[in-house]
Amino acid sequence: MYFLGLLSLLVLQSKALSTNFPNEAIAEFSVNIYNQLRATGEDENILFSPLSIAIALGMVELGAHGSTLKEIRHSLGYDSLKNGEEFSFLKDLSDMASTEESQYVMTIANSLYVQNGFHISDKFLQLVKKYFKAEVENVDFSQSAAVANHINKWVENHTNNMIKDFASSRDFSALTHLALVNAVYFKGNWKSQFRPENTRTFSFTKDDESEVQIPMMYQQGEFYYGEFSDGSNEAGGIYQVLEIPYEGDEISMMIVLSRQEVPLVTLEPLVKAQLIEEWANSVKKQKVEVYLPRFTAEQEVDLKDVLKGLGITEIFSRNADLTAMSDSEELYLAKAIHKSFLEVNEEGAEAAAASGMIAISRMAVLYPQVIVDHPFFFLVRNRRTEETSLKTKLFKLMAKSSSGVSRSNSSDISEVGQCLSFTGDVQPLPFAGKRYRGVKLD
Repeated sequence: MYFLGLLSLLVLQSKALSTNFPNEAIAEFSVNIYNQLRATGEDENILFSPLSIAIALGMVELGAHGSTLKEIRHSLGYDSLKNGEEFSFLKDLSDMASTEESQYVMTIANSLYVQNGFHISDKFLQLVKKYFKAEVENVDFSQSAAVANHINKWVENHTNNMIKDFASSRDFSALTHLALVNAVYFKGNWKSQFRPENTRTFSFTKDDESEVQIPMMYQQGEFYYGEFSDGSNEAGGIYQVLEIPYEGDEISMMIVLSRQEVPLVTLEPLVKAQLIEEWANSVKKQKVEVYLPRFTAEQEVDLKDVLKGLGITEIFSRNADLTAMSDSEELYLAKAIHKSFLEVNEEGAEAAAASGMIAISRMAVLYPQVIVDHPFFFLVRNRRTEETSLKTKLFKLMAKSSSGVSRSNSSDISEVGQCLSFTGDVQPLPFAGKRYRGVKLD
C-alpha cells in the first residue's frame, strides 16, 4: 500500500506564554530538521515533532556548559534570549501540549538514561523535574538487551501503549554513557465523526501513477475550505485546503491537496515563512464533500546525524561539556532517539471498515469535493483565536515518505507519500466559475 504524506502543526498563542520567545525560532528549527531528514533519506518515511525534540534538547541544554551550551542555543535560535530564559518557554509548551483538560491527547515522554557510575548533579535533577517533569535514570548499558526492554516498557507506559519496540539491543553497548529518549503521541476525536459504515475500499494513485487499494472514509458537512495558487501555470496552479475540527474545536486537521496532475513535490519551493497562517486566515466555512483515507503512522528517527547536520555536534563527542549534569568530563550523548505516533480514523479510535468498493462521480456538484486519493500533506494545529491579531508560535510534527512506515495494520495505509511544511504568502482564489479536477465549484 501507499501511505500519504503527513504534517502536524501545533500553534500556541504567544499571549499564554510567560516569556517573549522569538516567533521564528522553532519554526525555522522545524524546517531545518525536515530538510536534514530529506537529505539523509529521500525514500524514507519522515514523521517527527520539532516541539517534542526541542523540549528533549532543553533537558540536555540544562546540563551543558561552555561551547557545548552555546552550540545548542545557537542551533535552536535562542541567541536573542537571556541565558536560561528559554526554559520557562519550553515548560509552558510542555504543560500546554499535555494538559489533562484538553479534549485531545498529546503525550510527550522524555527521559535520560545514564551509565551506572556517573553521578548526576542534584541541581540538574531538580531543574529537569521543574521544567520538564522528566526522568533521569542510571542503567548498565553493557546489558543492552535488558536496557532496551526497560526503555520499551517505559515508553509504552507513557504513550498509552501505542508506541512499542522503541529501542533495540543494537542501540546500546558497553561504551554508551548517555542516551536521550523522546516519544510523542497524538490522538483526537473528530467533532463531526465519519460513519464507519461509509468507509469503503478505494483506489489511491501514487506519484508514479500506479494504484493501490486503501480504506477511504466519507462524510459531507460544513468545514473551512479554500483554494490557493502555487504561482505556477501547471494544471491551473491550484491546490485545495480543508480544515476539519477535532472535538472541542481547539484542535483541527488542515489537509492540503494538490491537483492529481501535479506531484506534491512541485510545491516544495513554497517553503517560506507565513503560508500556514495565511491558510488559517483565508479558508471559509462552507459545505464540503470529504473523502479522507484512514491511516496509522509511527516513525522512529535517530537524531544524532540530524542534529549534527544542524550544527549540534559537541554533545555527541568526547569534547562535550556536560558538567552541569555530572562532575565527570567523560560524559557525552551516545544515542538520541525520537519516535512519533499519530492515527487518523472515523472516530479517532479504532473502527472497522465496511467491505466493498466505492466509486465517486466527478460530475458537476453544488459544493466542493475534497477527494484525497493521491499524495497530500496535512497539519494538526491549535485553533484558539482569542485575538486574531495575536502573533503565534508554530511547532510542527512533520512528515515525508514514499515507502513503508514502522507501524501498520491490515486495514490501514502502510506506506507514506510526501509531505512538506509550507510557509509564504498566497492569495485565496474565488470559488465561482472555477473547476477542480473536472468538478465545477459554484
